[in-house]
Amino acid sequence: MTHSTLTSKNQTTIPKAVIKALNLRPTDQLIYEIEPDGRVMLSAKTGTFASVAEELVPKGRKSGARTVEQMKAAVKSMARKRMNRLKE
Repeated sequence: MTHSTLTSKNQTTIPKAVIKALNLRPTDQLIYEIEPDGRVMLSAKTGTFASVAEELVPKGRKSGARTVEQMKAAVKSMARKRMNRLKE
């Protein structure tokens, strides 16, 4: 069983096993769902606008336009990445 300790400032370090299981990265947001029996379900919120926007910018440029087909492909790519993260 994996555990962590709550500090006096209500902070904790997320154990490496949890980071690996949820495929977490810095700036990922965490979602806590409290069940009626008191259990807490932890999941990662992924696919932020910023991460999708990065996929829409042409490689090697800081800004610029892409075709509609390229934008659709980028959105599909982000959806696939999210689904793969959920399967792991």
